[in-house]
Amino acid sequence: MDKSLFISMNGAYNSMRQLEIITNNLANVNTTAFRADSTFIRAHEVNSGGQQSRVYSRLDKTYTNFKQGNIFNTDRDLDVAINGDGFIAVQSKSGREGYTRAGSLQIRNGILTTQTGEIVMGNGGPINIPPAEKISISPDGTVTARFIGETEFVPVDKIKLTNPKVAELQKGTDTLFYLNGNGTAPYDPNVTVISGGLEGSNVSAIETMTQLIELTRQYQIHTNFMKTIADDTAKINQVLELGR
Repeated sequence: MDKSLFISMNGAYNSMRQLEIITNNLANVNTTAFRADSTFIRAHEVNSGGQQSRVYSRLDKTYTNFKQGNIFNTDRDLDVAINGDGFIAVQSKSGREGYTRAGSLQIRNGILTTQTGEIVMGNGGPINIPPAEKISISPDGTVTARFIGETEFVPVDKIKLTNPKVAELQKGTDTLFYLNGNGTAPYDPNVTVISGGLEGSNVSAIETMTQLIELTRQYQIHTNFMKTIADDTAKINQVLELGR
């Protein structure tokens, strides 16, 4: 394969992969507590017979930007936003413990869950909440309830708040984060929440649109160059055929 064609094909492939990631970020600009993904591109040398043959770009890895998004008020009792670093521990639909910062909580069949249905973990498992007139969540994650006919709030359970090292986390296809090696993170008393608020996505719409335009142009440049190489190769082959 022609070296220049190989490099252009590689560049087009990397641009396409980056476009997929950027497009997904843009689609989640309004998703609660969404964390944007980015890519790391590096130069990669290819050697042949001891001599440098060519250098092409390589999409080395994808990583998550854990910068906190803006917190906005909702005045909803079951909405919580993590104040600083940390996560809410949940049981994923597969049964594995995962971690999220999306604190729009619900009560489904008497169990505290996330908006997307994951079970919120408490001291010893799922948090069961009997029928109540009002629910309150304190900064340390303690869930209290005022039951029907009562005037006082009583503790029900405490949300498992945790703060694993982000380097040990990987994002699942369900947007939850999981510890490498199927481990679980311990409760961290230093993690607190803000009740009546939610964290927004950390995706910048303007910055992401700029990246999208730039990557689209890069992809077009690579594909146009590939077409030019193919056309030139065809013309050369025609000339060679005439000379036979």
